[in-house]
Amino acid sequence: MKFEKKYIIEKWIEWNTILSNAIGDFNTVYSLAPNILEANNHTYSQIDFLTNVVPGEKDKLYRTDELTERILKPQPNENVGVSGFNSAACSLGFAIDNNLNDRKFRLVYDSDPEWNDETGCPNPIETDEKKQKCSIF
Repeated sequence: MKFEKKYIIEKWIEWNTILSNAIGDFNTVYSLAPNILEANNHTYSQIDFLTNVVPGEKDKLYRTDELTERILKPQPNENVGVSGFNSAACSLGFAIDNNLNDRKFRLVYDSDPEWNDETGCPNPIETDEKKQKCSIF
């Protein structure tokens, strides 16, 4: 079973509030919490950018250490990228859909999401600007 609904981010700086409101709307319309957020690469890049430059945004992030499974907070000078969204209302995995226009995103409830089509990619060349993937809570 799959339900989906599109939304728009009218002001980039308000993306987090817009997403929270969209989750509430989705739940009202379908009586289900979405589990996937789809957007294009540019929209995700703007979310990442704002997360790194707006004071206090990184305080909402965490990541899980792959070896120890400990929850870690990013360092203030660390460049991060957002890869998920967690709240009391739902937990969203992020997926790319470059057919969506900039600022548009789609919330999806999929009872059987197929994430197994992801292929591994080689580690990028190390640079001074490491980007860690984090989730927002």
